[in-house]
Amino acid sequence: VSMRLISRLSCLFISTFFLYLQGTTDSSIRYANAVYEGDVRSIVFENKSSGFNLPLIALDGKEKALKLTFDQLTEERDYFQITLIHCDALWRPTAISKTQYLNGMGFQEIDNVQFSTGTLTNFVHYEVELPSQDMKPKLSGNYLLLVYRNYDTEDIILSRRMMVLESKGNVQVQVNRSSQVEFRDKHQQVNFIFNKTASSYFMPNPHHDLTAVVMQNNDWMSSITNLKPQFIKGNSFQYQQMIGTQFWGNNEFRFFDIRSLLSAAARVKKRENIGGQKHIWLITDRSRLNDAYANWKDYNGRVYYDNRDMPSGLPRGSDYCFVHFSLIADERDEPVYVYGQLSDWKIDENFKMYYNEDRGQYEAIILLKQGFYNYMYGVKTEKKLMFEPFEASHAVAENNYAVLIYHRNQMLPYDQLIGYGLSNSQPNR
Repeated sequence: VSMRLISRLSCLFISTFFLYLQGTTDSSIRYANAVYEGDVRSIVFENKSSGFNLPLIALDGKEKALKLTFDQLTEERDYFQITLIHCDALWRPTAISKTQYLNGMGFQEIDNVQFSTGTLTNFVHYEVELPSQDMKPKLSGNYLLLVYRNYDTEDIILSRRMMVLESKGNVQVQVNRSSQVEFRDKHQQVNFIFNKTASSYFMPNPHHDLTAVVMQNNDWMSSITNLKPQFIKGNSFQYQQMIGTQFWGNNEFRFFDIRSLLSAAARVKKRENIGGQKHIWLITDRSRLNDAYANWKDYNGRVYYDNRDMPSGLPRGSDYCFVHFSLIADERDEPVYVYGQLSDWKIDENFKMYYNEDRGQYEAIILLKQGFYNYMYGVKTEKKLMFEPFEASHAVAENNYAVLIYHRNQMLPYDQLIGYGLSNSQPNR
């Protein structure tokens, strides 16, 4: 295929992509991590002190423990605010008024704004830290953070899930191979125990009021929810389900490094400037279905945004580029997607791959910011992705697991978050 044809195809894709950015707006609220406008990119929401962990803070914790950053692919700044909506353990809004669950004004300005400098793609970078004196949670549990424009809470830009912990005990988490013979080679089983240590905390009906959620690699799409204790021994609540807490082990995530657009980088085959935009071609991938398990350190699907071409590495100097993915494989009936934090842990049509019959491979061109990326290839079945067809699945693969314990408050109609535990399937790695 000639460079002229590649240039024409790339320019056509870019034109279609930017039409998508201008035309995508859906402000109907979703109680999930969601993007409501197509020009919002590179979202990171995490605990500042714990790196890649969940956006979770203690109810009595320090100020400004969480940090939200994102880009908007425009040349002019917007005026954004944030607020919080209290939710139950299943992410449904509670009936509690905002004055009951928030201190302060109930909203917060996003006033840390930076314009891109020296980049081919113009964007505005936004940062905000919370909680603050303007908005601080009073109650534990789940919260949906909303970013909205010009004080209009119906003009939503993005939403993120966060948790506030009011610890009443500790959570012991153990990850093993599946105890079922037919799943033993490919699945991991998560068992855990919640030990209540707050002697004055009363739980009259734990079988009904206590519930738990388990997540693999902080991915809400594959989380297991609404788990009930199987055994209760005094103040020890045991979740030892044989089937209900099993996950595919999957594999270590694939990776590539585009922190530098000037020097050689891992998994990058070539770079070109086409039509005034930067393009990166990754080394072509192959299926790992029949490969033996190989252990290497990964970020468990995360993205680390960084720029090695500038001494400061500031977000405003990191450029966007069109990254070309390719996967040699036979064509399937089901659609194939690139997946990970780069796709916001969602089945996103911008990350759908298309089959090139001439080359016998799946291909995708995706706009991404400079950084170090983890990803996998997933096959869509019903409303979820299966990774085994291209990635294989190994019970010995390394994964992080988080367990959240909720209890229904006896006075107010909401679920308190009273326990939080973490574990790794390879604790000695």
